[in-house]
Amino acid sequence: MNSQNDRKLKHVTVTILFEGFALNRDEKIGGNIQSIKKLKQADRTVSFISKPAMRHYLFETLFKAYGWKPSAVSLKGREEENKVVQFDLCKDNILTSPELDAFGYMYTISNEHAITRKSPVGITKAIGLDPYDGDMAFYANHDLVRRAIEQGQDAQPNHYKPNLYNKEEHLSIYKASFTIDVDVLGKDEWIVRQEPTFVDNKLEIVLKEEEKTQKKQKEGRTQETIKVTIDNLRKKNNGENEYEYAIGDKTIGTIRIQNKKVIFELDEKKKKERIRQILEAIKDGLYAQSSGEANTIVPLFMIAAAVKIPSPIFHPFIDVERSADGKLSVIGVKDCLENSWIERCNNKAYVFLKSCERLRVKDFESVEGAIITDWNKFLQMLNL
Repeated sequence: MNSQNDRKLKHVTVTILFEGFALNRDEKIGGNIQSIKKLKQADRTVSFISKPAMRHYLFETLFKAYGWKPSAVSLKGREEENKVVQFDLCKDNILTSPELDAFGYMYTISNEHAITRKSPVGITKAIGLDPYDGDMAFYANHDLVRRAIEQGQDAQPNHYKPNLYNKEEHLSIYKASFTIDVDVLGKDEWIVRQEPTFVDNKLEIVLKEEEKTQKKQKEGRTQETIKVTIDNLRKKNNGENEYEYAIGDKTIGTIRIQNKKVIFELDEKKKKERIRQILEAIKDGLYAQSSGEANTIVPLFMIAAAVKIPSPIFHPFIDVERSADGKLSVIGVKDCLENSWIERCNNKAYVFLKSCERLRVKDFESVEGAIITDWNKFLQMLNL
């Protein structure tokens, strides 16, 4: 890596392989068949886990492991039947909510422009690498019927049916990739109607102001005023319109005002902490439940690198090869290292590699480059 950039945070890309079992259910077929999400790949059908599902599993893990609180939401829309749920910027922003910071948002304002933020954490679908051959299983709640009979209830077959249903099932190795854009994470900008005001350690930001006209009053039409109040602020000495947001003695970040632009910036230590937590969650495995089953998004294989642009550059190359005796091996690592987006040191592409007895890298000895197997060393290379 270039010495002048040694202290800068690096964009990250990660590709993992894991074994999963029908992790993402789809709509019901024929009334009582629970299907799985599938797509056509060449001459075969494979199952997949959607990006929203992978995002949900990642956030649930961050919530349980590191206390990332779910961001506040609200219903927006003029007509009751057309209202939609969205994140509520009146109650949270990227400083107060790691979720908004990591995964982005869109906040719509009627008759106004929407405030949107790209997700710094990019997530692909998790694509099954084994073909789906139409596996299906039959289920029934026989235990509940037995309990009802033991409790003296009339639970004979003609009176009480044990909820018969079918499920499509698929055990497969899945491939998924994640990216982290460090230029976007920890930063946000709002364009507002008027310059915010700061009074009594509180910043008031008007996103929409009620318009009062005789015509609207005559027609009985009203427009809401949308105002954001952010407290726990103190003015910074070095800037007239710059404020520090802190909880107790811990600085979380700053808010800077430039005319009608509100700029949020997370403290560098807090930013590094959030990136580390995301990477640790991906490395050690995500908390996932589907249809009441605990599941395993735990990497059997993982390849990660610092990159010049936050693109999932390893995703197209990594695959699994099965030998005649059924053994699995990972192919494509050598192809991955040829990408010039990977940050280099002494003309060598440095990547973190994690495998296991079940899923070895094929021809590992011939892989050229600087392979890192020490996770802490890799985090140091990312300046985390």
